[in-house]
Amino acid sequence: MKPLSRRRRSLYLILCILVFVVLVPLTLLYSSGYRLGEHFALVKTGGIYIGSNQPGAELYLNNEFVRGVGILKQGFFVQDLSPGMYTVTVKKEGHYSWEKVLKVQPQLVVEASAFMLPQEMILTPIPEFLQEGQTATRTATRRILNPSYAEATALFATTTTAASANQNILLAGTKTASSTARVIEGLKKKGDIVLWKEKNVVLATWVGNNSQAPLYFCGEEHLCNREIPVYAQGVRFFDFYPNGNELVILAIDNGVFVAEIDDRSVRNIQPMYEKPGAEFRIDDDVLFIRDGKLIFSVEL
Repeated sequence: MKPLSRRRRSLYLILCILVFVVLVPLTLLYSSGYRLGEHFALVKTGGIYIGSNQPGAELYLNNEFVRGVGILKQGFFVQDLSPGMYTVTVKKEGHYSWEKVLKVQPQLVVEASAFMLPQEMILTPIPEFLQEGQTATRTATRRILNPSYAEATALFATTTTAASANQNILLAGTKTASSTARVIEGLKKKGDIVLWKEKNVVLATWVGNNSQAPLYFCGEEHLCNREIPVYAQGVRFFDFYPNGNELVILAIDNGVFVAEIDDRSVRNIQPMYEKPGAEFRIDDDVLFIRDGKLIFSVEL
């Protein structure tokens, strides 16, 4: 085989050097999290973290499947995303899907918490009476009132009442506390989030350290004590969802529903018990639903 000429070898050497000079910086930039944005400008990437405690859930970005979550994992983390708006969807068979439009910014991770209620909630009826055996006539059984039913019934005797005198302490530092003309009902505090109803609107605010506030409370202005309207149509009763403080349970005209406080893009609201007139109460993180004389405990 005839050896390459000196001129051709020099040309190949120059080409290899040029490829090395071009590819190495691009590889380093890519590994450092830079991508080509609009007009071929280099932009730093960001990420998305979606909290979810649902094994078997699946994550979609802009309607494209990304990954599933295993039994032991808690949530999804997607990195190296170009800055921009992303439609994030979490799905699981037999559950309502969760969707949120989130803005990814350079060198930042945007966070959100997905919740997906089962489409068929597990409801355990609490019988009104207990049977104690046959009477002396042996023709019928004696019925006595079920103590568990009586205790659950007593819970529903409580209603949303006016806020207590310590509302200024709970709402200290917020614009709510500075206004004495406002009528606040049903004030509730869990962790550093406060719920109340005012003019038939359920609102939420953050009263803790701003550095620990969920991103949706702070907004673009980074003022983390803003008031977020959660729901405004015929709310008869409301409370925090058990085992957390970022979801609100609402008894409204057509049943019992769960709504997230997060108001970035469209708020997710999912049905728990769709029956007009249904009510709920929570006792020691146990949820009870009443439908007429029927009372159920709900498995969450």
